[in-house]
Amino acid sequence: MKRILLACILVAATCTVGSIQRASAQTVTHISASAFTAEINLLDSYIGAGNMTAAQSTWDTVNNMMISVLGYTKNSIRTAATPADKTTYTNLVTNQRTIYQTIWTLKTDLAANRVALHTKLGEFDATIY
Repeated sequence: MKRILLACILVAATCTVGSIQRASAQTVTHISASAFTAEINLLDSYIGAGNMTAAQSTWDTVNNMMISVLGYTKNSIRTAATPADKTTYTNLVTNQRTIYQTIWTLKTDLAANRVALHTKLGEFDATIY
């Protein structure tokens, strides 16, 4: 009975350690400011032309890029070499999240919010390092 219990504990521990190792081995994609700017301009041109299908598709790309930028900044917090660097990245991600939340509310009507959306996306772009 004790051997069965010990075997179950060892199996559970092995499974737990394996899943923890996989969870921490995440890849972080760096998005360049120039690539983001190009996508913002493409989105704006589609909205201006009234091509809302292409605009929505481009919005999805822009949104994924912003999520990647947020992930990259969070990773920079985790891997910061000094407490000062960690503070810098923490302040940056707070700013990025605030801008992202505003952008998220504007995306509900791309055409009506075109100017405000372009402005806020430009602000987010300025936070990319």
